[in-house]
Amino acid sequence: MRFIGMAPAWRPGEAKEKASCVVVLDERGGIVANAFAAGSGEISALVKAHAGEGRGVLVGVDAPLSVPNERGTRRVEKILAKLSLPAYSASRRMFDGKPFTEDLLAELEKLSVEYTDYLFPRDKGRWAVEVDSAATLKVLALERNGGKNDDLSERLKNIPESKFRKGNKETRADALKNAIGILWDTKGLRLRTGNLAADLKAEGNVDVSKLDVSAKLSHAELDKIVSLVEGTLAAYTVHRHWRGRDGSMVVGTGDEGSLLLAADEDLQARIAEECRAAKVPYV
Repeated sequence: MRFIGMAPAWRPGEAKEKASCVVVLDERGGIVANAFAAGSGEISALVKAHAGEGRGVLVGVDAPLSVPNERGTRRVEKILAKLSLPAYSASRRMFDGKPFTEDLLAELEKLSVEYTDYLFPRDKGRWAVEVDSAATLKVLALERNGGKNDDLSERLKNIPESKFRKGNKETRADALKNAIGILWDTKGLRLRTGNLAADLKAEGNVDVSKLDVSAKLSHAELDKIVSLVEGTLAAYTVHRHWRGRDGSMVVGTGDEGSLLLAADEDLQARIAEECRAAKVPYV
């Protein structure tokens, strides 16, 4: 089995200008490889290189895969917003009618990797699901902080969302170092492996845990580290769900937009409350 996390350049103006990141995990949660690609065809080629013939592969795409709404936001986004969890704000209008991810899914289908709104744990098929790396990072921060006797909603609200995408270089570097620290302490994820190196200029196989992240780096270099972090979080999300140990759930359905989330029992219960109130399906 391979678990692939994609941090695609999917936002308007990004798809043809910025590179996307692909991170590959093995069944033990070790990073097999990471690489950068431009466009859906190159991303699909990376998946093909690591999926192989007949091998099971689960792809977590850190971007909206099903965008039915012409304007406004999807229902799944409204659910997460009530819980102070990050969510994409996506509509077809912002993409001039066709999101980049639709082309990406079409390329993955050529590899027999099909979009689904729910992965069965331990299924060794070939599937792609939507994940949200920022939501996963916040959930991991929540799990680090403990305090299970406190109000969950307040705890989520008090955890600031990472600012590694925007701001000055000092703010971005600090946020990235914090995110990498969280990844380093995440059980089920082997962040440092022998086949990766601390060479940010490399086209791939970058060991993000060994990088000297500071404000001395350019914004372009910080962007590259952001993609590595987001891709790793995306891969971890599908791997965590596949293992079926530490908790996960799906909010929404494919046609309306669905999202696979890392979530322990307490968080699952809280999200389920909001889903029932809004009549949004969940598993």
